Amino acid sequence: MTITRTLLLLSIAGAAHAQSIPGAVLAVREPHHHLAFEDSTLRVLRVRVNAHDTTLLHEHGPDYFWIALGPSTVVNAKLGAPDATITSADLSIHYTFGKFAHVARNPGAKPFDNITVELLRPQTDVRNLCERAIADKPIGCQSPPPKADIAFSGAGVHQAFASAETRVSLVTIAPGASLKPILKSRGTWIIALDSADAGRSLVFTGDAKWVGGTARAPAGAAWRLENHGKKLVRAIAVEQR
Repeated sequence: MTITRTLLLLSIAGAAHAQSIPGAVLAVREPHHHLAFEDSTLRVLRVRVNAHDTTLLHEHGPDYFWIALGPSTVVNAKLGAPDATITSADLSIHYTFGKFAHVARNPGAKPFDNITVELLRPQTDVRNLCERAIADKPIGCQSPPPKADIAFSGAGVHQAFASAETRVSLVTIAPGASLKPILKSRGTWIIALDSADAGRSLVFTGDAKWVGGTARAPAGAAWRLENHGKKLVRAIAVEQR
């Protein structure tokens, strides 16, 4: 009885910690959000809200960023705040601080598609680089970036934003080209914008495996990401600093 009661209390405590806003479901359980990959550092959700559709009220506990797959307009109905309309260009990257719940409404005639990446570890000193990821903060883009900040060779790299713990970039790999690391990091995650490219056009050399369109290249290991296709391929690179 004592063990059973203890396990029950631990289960209740864990559920309370995971979900804290009454009436909201966790983003990972919201039907428009599809879990593609998760480890101890990040969670990747592929999101589709069809034309004139609306999500459930859902909670984002950790900070997260999302990248728009196609131009879109979405209404962000945040609990306790006025509705906000967000118009996004294709491949624009947006950063959002966590611990809130919202509903996303798609007023347009086309699906609202994005990749949402929840950063499961606390983030500090978050700042824009070459993307206005945080809407109310200035861009801090240096072109070319300082040599000490050039993390990769062999591909085009658009540094979007960074924190003290993480840097996120959009990489563009030409046919026959290879993305290679230059700087040492504690690990790099590559997220294919189209999961069909993972393992087909985008092929890793080194100890990395694709899961749901995401692969982690381990820290301290030599790796290379080759584009075996006939077209440019873009992906998200998440570096743990």
